[in-house]
Formats: sequence, structure tokens, C-alpha cells
Amino acid sequence: MTGHAQLRACARSDGLCNDPRDAVASINVLQERQIYIGTKSNSTARAMDFVSHQRIPSIHSTLAFSLLLSMAVTALVLRKIIGRRLRPNIFPASTGLPPCKVPPHPLFGHMLYLLSPADSKPFRSVVTDQANSSGIATFWFFNVPSISVLKAEHARIVLRKSIERKGSRILYRHFKTSLGQDSLVLREAGAADKEIWRHHRNLMKTGFTKNAVDKMANKVWKVADGFASSILCECAKNQGSFCAEAADIFKWVTLDIFGRVAFDYNFGCIDDLKTTPLAHSLNCTVEDSNARCKPANLLNPFYQFYWLPTQRNKEFKRHSDIVHGLLREICQQRVRDIEDQKKSSVQGAQTSRSDDLLTALLKSHADSQDTNQDDSHGGLVKILLTLFFAGFDTSSILLSFTMWSVATHPEVQQECAREAHDASKNHPEDKASLRDDASRWESRLAYCRAVIMETLRLHPPAHINSRIIDKDTQLDGHTIPKGTRVYLPITQIHTDERNFARPKEFLPERWVRRDDSGRWVARDCRTEPKVMENDPSYIPPANPQCLFSFSDGARNCVGHRLALQESTIVFANLVRDLTVNVPKGFVMQKRKKLAICPPAEMPLIFRKRE
Repeated sequence: MTGHAQLRACARSDGLCNDPRDAVASINVLQERQIYIGTKSNSTARAMDFVSHQRIPSIHSTLAFSLLLSMAVTALVLRKIIGRRLRPNIFPASTGLPPCKVPPHPLFGHMLYLLSPADSKPFRSVVTDQANSSGIATFWFFNVPSISVLKAEHARIVLRKSIERKGSRILYRHFKTSLGQDSLVLREAGAADKEIWRHHRNLMKTGFTKNAVDKMANKVWKVADGFASSILCECAKNQGSFCAEAADIFKWVTLDIFGRVAFDYNFGCIDDLKTTPLAHSLNCTVEDSNARCKPANLLNPFYQFYWLPTQRNKEFKRHSDIVHGLLREICQQRVRDIEDQKKSSVQGAQTSRSDDLLTALLKSHADSQDTNQDDSHGGLVKILLTLFFAGFDTSSILLSFTMWSVATHPEVQQECAREAHDASKNHPEDKASLRDDASRWESRLAYCRAVIMETLRLHPPAHINSRIIDKDTQLDGHTIPKGTRVYLPITQIHTDERNFARPKEFLPERWVRRDDSGRWVARDCRTEPKVMENDPSYIPPANPQCLFSFSDGARNCVGHRLALQESTIVFANLVRDLTVNVPKGFVMQKRKKLAICPPAEMPLIFRKRE
């Protein structure tokens, strides 16, 4: 069909023409209509194109308006928060709490001050310098109104009235990865957590009673004596002296003691005074957590995210798998040994394993009637890991500070050596007798234990603690509102004159005195007469309840008896047989990890005692 024929057909369908003679006219009309329609379509297209081009600036304007509105709202919120922080009175005047004198950071409050080392000027400016006569200071931790206390009696009230901590989520995330989500240190005061916390706490306490710790003394003494003997051998090989880094050698002996006491396992570090593969993996898990929790690394994704394919994360997983595998295997083997012993019904003397911590935990766990063995093994692994993390680093740090203290106070070291030697003379010459009665030997080391206590006072590894007050509390007429975070700066509490006389001095004599026979015995601040206070040389007795190195209240350190026993026995064995010195001119600069510890390089020089 031609074009004209199509037009004529369209004309008929549209009713434009019924007569073929009008075809020419109809064609003309249709042609004009097509031209009009085409013109109109082009105009519409141009109009739509114009609108589409004009829509982009409109969208940009909407986004800009939304952004400006968000910035305005954020500015108002920040102004309210910052304005609130800039007010010196953090708490209502009705509480009687003092105002804050230190200007806060607009976003972080005084958190950066509190993350500084305990003996640094920024930390002291917030906690000590602005405290009122009752030792109370107020500040902001992020956006949380907080206080700190310096009086020991206030610290006891806080620790004994509340168990809730609400620690940093970042730190808890690392603890959860290292120790497991059911670890005792991660449980808070919530209804569900509280019951689990009590169950685990009671389970652990069975292994740290006084009788249980006394039985562990023989194993501790065996490791400590072997440690001193290995150093004596090294002195003989090196022309009478042996120089070693404190951070290394005390980790070795602490690891071996943990292995023997916890599950009767020998890591073998003290034999050759060097780390072993298994000990290296245990140490690496601790050091990895320390590195990830450093304030400088809290915003570093390579330290914070375990799923990143970094060398650090790969090494952490490898060492963590080794540690968990070892502990799980030991737990399973011990369960099989106990079951075999029951089946054979062997009666008679107990083996050495019956005195270790794992056996006590298994017996306590069996009494709890938990039949899920796989879960129980996993729970025991988490408990052992928690005990290791809590005690390994702190015990090695305590021994390092103790040896530095006596190295810089030779008269104290000499007195400790004399006491340790005299205590050993009361036993037969054969050292095997000490091995069988180490707890009795340790009970005669009052002055050596006083040195440990004084070291804990001046150099507490855990330098700060905190609690959330669960109800309004009165402290010297000040009302601490419910929900307030209370910080306990342990180093500052231990060196405050309200708690200890002559607080900056290293004085073991504040803990002990000589009796009528000339032996050192513990002092009792409640019964000792205060008749010599006017004498400048008089040292008032210390109150053990003012010492918070092991915390206080329901959340105190469950293994504090073992920690004191272990440190005293190791220290006494060393000073009995060896002298210790530091290089001339050496100045100790503390460094901060999760705990406050000596410098990475603190050489100790051992020589055989004549």
C-alpha cells in the first residue's frame, strides 16, 4: 500500500472523508496533523529534558538542607553535652561533692588523663591535686559523671558494697577472645550474670582455701629451690656472676610454678633458664592481649579486629590453639585418671596430683552434679586460663619489683637473707625436709613477707580499680548518687598520708616487729600500743585493710594467698643463696601495659652469697 493509500484509509477511519474525491483535501489535513503532532512531540521532549536538567540542582539543594539540619542538631547536642561538662559542678550541690577544677576534653572528658601512668602529672592533676579534704575528686569519664577516692576507708566501703564494674567494652572484647565469654572476669552484677559469677567464684574458691594453699607450698618450694640452683650454676659458669633481665627470668619461674600448682605439669623453663615452646605460647597470649589493650592501639584496626589476615592475628590464633589444646588434653586425661582410680578402688597415700588446683576444681565440679563432660572441660579450661592471666603477669611483675627494691636497699636484703638462712637452720641439713614442710618454713619468713607487702604497697601491678554504685552511698557527708562510677587509684591510696605513715618510704618494718626472742613477727595495728609516736624513728604499724593490691570485697583476688606464698618462697630462696644488684646508675622507669610493670630492660646481677 502506497503512502497516499494509507492516508486515505486513515482519513476514512477518522471520519475526515467518505468520498474519494475529497482524498486530496483529506491528505492535506492529515499531513498538517502529523506536522503538528511532530512539533508537539519535539516540544514535549525538549520540556522533559529541561525538567530533568533542572531536577539535579533541586536534589542537591535537598541533600544540602538535610546535611545542614543534621549538623545543626549535632551542634545543639554537642553544645548541651559540652556546656554541661564545662560547668564545674558535675554533681548537684545537694550531694556535697566538690566541683571539678580540671578543664575536660570536649569529647572524651578526663578519660585521657586517667589513661596516663599512675605517677604522671596528668593523672595526679585529676585524681590527687583537685581532691578535697576527704580525698574525693570529681571528673568526667567520657560522658559519665565519676569520682575518685583516696581514703582507704572509702575504698573499702565502695568495694564491699558493690560488685558491678561495667568495664570497657573494648577490653572485654579482647578478654572474651582470649578467655572465653564465660570467664569470671567478664561477669557483671546482672541477674543472669550474677548467678553464673557466684557459681564460678565458689568453684574457684575451693582450690584456694588456706589448707589447699598450704599443701601447694611444697611444689612452690621445689620450683623455687630449683630456680635458685640454676642461677647458682650459671654464676659458676660465668666467673661468679650471672646477669639476666628481670622480666624474663621471673616469667620463667612463675610459669613453672603455675604448671606445677595448677595441674602438676612441668614447663621446664627453670631447668635451662630459657623459655620452652609451650611456655612461649602461653606468654604470647598474655603479651598479645597487653598489646591490643594499650591506649595507643585502641583505634588501630590491625590490633582490634581479629578477622583481618595479619601476621599478628595468625600468630595469636596459632598460640591460642596450642594453649587451649594443651589445657583441654590435661583436663580430659585427669578425668580419666580419676575415673580409673575409682574403678580400681585403690586405697592408700594420695599422689602429688591430689594437691593440685585442677583436682580440686574437678572434685568441686563433680559435687555440683553437672553431667555435661564436654562443657565441663571447656569450663575448666576457661577457669585455668582466667587464673593464668590473672596470676602469671602480676606475680612476675611483683617479683621483679621486689628484687629491684632489695637491690637498692642492701640492708633490707641482708636482713631477708639472715631470716631465710635462720629459718632453714631449724630444719635438718637435708633440703628434702623443707620440701616436705615448706608451708612451715614460709610461716617463719615474717620479714621476707613484709618486704613483699611493702613492694605491693609501693608498686601495685593493678594500679586502678572501679565500681558502679548500686545505691546512694554516704562518704564523709557526701552523697554518692546511685549509678556513679567510683575510681580507686590504688597507687595514690597506698601513698596517701591518711592511710600510711611516711608513705613514700620503703619500710618493711611497718608490717613487722621483733618479739622478745629477737624474731620478726607481724604487727597488729589494733592492739599495738602507740607510745612512741613522738619519736622520729618510730614507724607506726600498717593496717593490712588499707592495702588494695588484691582488691577487697566479694570481687577480691581469689588467689591472693597463693600469690603471697609463691612470692615469699621464691624471694626467700633467692636471697638466702644469692646476692642481687642492679647496674650502677640504673634508673627504673615503669611502663604501662594492662598492669604497671618494670621496664623491659631491667638487668639484675646475681652472685653467690658468701
